[in-house]
Amino acid sequence: MTMKKKILFSSIVTLGVILSACGGNQETEKSSSSTSQKTGVEQKIAISTPAPISTLDTTQTTDKNTFTMVQHLFEGLTRFDEKTNPVPGIAEKIDVSEDGKTYNFKLRDDAKWSNGDKITAQDFEFSWKRLLNPKTQGPNAYLLDNVVNGLAIRNAEKGIDEVGFKAVSDTEFKVELENPQPSFLSVLAIGWLAPQQEKFVKEAGDKYGTTSESILYNGPFVLTKWDGTSDTWTLEKNEAYYDEKSVKLKEVDVQTLKEENTGINLFESEELDLVRISGQNVAQYKDLPGYVTFSDVSNSFLDFNQKEGSPLANVNVRKAISLAIDKKALTENVLADGSKPLNGLVPANLYENPDTKEDYRKYAEEFATYNLKEANKSWDKAKKEVGKTVEIKLLAADTDQGKKVSEYIQSELEKNLKGLKISVNLQPANNLNQSRREKDYELSLSGWIAGSSELDSYFNLYAKDSSYNYGNFNNEEYTKLVTDAKTINANHPDKQFADYKKAEDILLNQESAQVPIYQSASNYLVNPKISHVEYPLYGGYFFLRNAEVTEK
Repeated sequence: MTMKKKILFSSIVTLGVILSACGGNQETEKSSSSTSQKTGVEQKIAISTPAPISTLDTTQTTDKNTFTMVQHLFEGLTRFDEKTNPVPGIAEKIDVSEDGKTYNFKLRDDAKWSNGDKITAQDFEFSWKRLLNPKTQGPNAYLLDNVVNGLAIRNAEKGIDEVGFKAVSDTEFKVELENPQPSFLSVLAIGWLAPQQEKFVKEAGDKYGTTSESILYNGPFVLTKWDGTSDTWTLEKNEAYYDEKSVKLKEVDVQTLKEENTGINLFESEELDLVRISGQNVAQYKDLPGYVTFSDVSNSFLDFNQKEGSPLANVNVRKAISLAIDKKALTENVLADGSKPLNGLVPANLYENPDTKEDYRKYAEEFATYNLKEANKSWDKAKKEVGKTVEIKLLAADTDQGKKVSEYIQSELEKNLKGLKISVNLQPANNLNQSRREKDYELSLSGWIAGSSELDSYFNLYAKDSSYNYGNFNNEEYTKLVTDAKTINANHPDKQFADYKKAEDILLNQESAQVPIYQSASNYLVNPKISHVEYPLYGGYFFLRNAEVTEK
């Protein structure tokens, strides 16, 4: 019988079971005295978001703006604290085997759904199976690849009942992993692995998650006034939440604003308490008391659809494009918001080697850096193979930042690669995501922000059978390296890092399947009367669980 070691959440980090990202320049709010006993302070705020909610079905959520809302509405076995470390969520106790492959979770007795029903281990088994089962599979099913038989089930090679997790009882949930996974408790804190009640989901049918009434909530807030297409909605305190006493805000009104200046005007007139800003607005407003900035753990990149017979199926066309963009000029002169040039698939501050404490990005160094001489060598080869004139459509979001970046890339490529014509196609965020899923694009400006400290979440974007591999990338050596890194070398950091570095070289240098452009920064204007707003390294743009209004 495998020896077990009991892990109390208060000592998880000390025991080394969790490895979370570090080293970011995230700013945290200074603590202030609680206002719970103050009178006359209304715990109600108004905020903005640049894009609407796409779906509230946690198994299907993909975009960051929706995901930020999801983190407020749902909670998994663990959740992130103010330092983005996993802490107790719906599970109050965890036992982990000595080999790091068996997890036993004990659920809280007081964990309830927003309708008052008790949350059970069966709710986790149901939602995880729904995420993984090929019949209902969500795009993030790969998160369960390391669960026993998870990958085989995702690829329809085994049945869902052969999966390595199950509800042992109403309050006990057991997970068996193929290999040790130091980031596993961090992965559990993201909304994709939140529970779902089987009875409610089946009764709602196709309407599940499409309106604020067609779903049950188990996080610090519930959603109201959202009909599936609304540009506005409201977060209200969830009175059934097990730790509702920690949630001070009673109401958060949210509105979608694509135009940044509109949000700034509403902030200045005190109609909004939190707005996102970028570019020149950062320079103009950075000295305000309510200005907050931090580096995202993100990769904003160009992605190629390598459809057979298209110009982008040609590796020399892709290589020329990947080397012809001055990323430093983009971040310093166009974005001017704290974003940094990125020359790697994985951004800085995601994951460090637990033995050497070296960040993966520093270890792997840089790939496909700006080099006009080499770009034109590849471009000369490309023109001999595809013709002297090439026309490509660039898909981008119709946000302020999407417009600025896509126009800059258009200018750079047409200036540096003679004979290349770029036309920009701007679409609303949800439409853009749908176009990418349907592979209805040639070149797209996209982004990936970490949901957890899991390195594989970035490499999975180009795995052969990944739901996110929209551009038809397929390289057997890349697949083997990535598979080895997350399986046989998962508990050997040096070997794992080496595998991932070789995979990055194939992806970015040899195949030029992606062009990393910049690691973004998030900048906000926040009403100084609000304290304890959290800005996690991953999981969501911001988190209001512990936020409160401290002054009238």
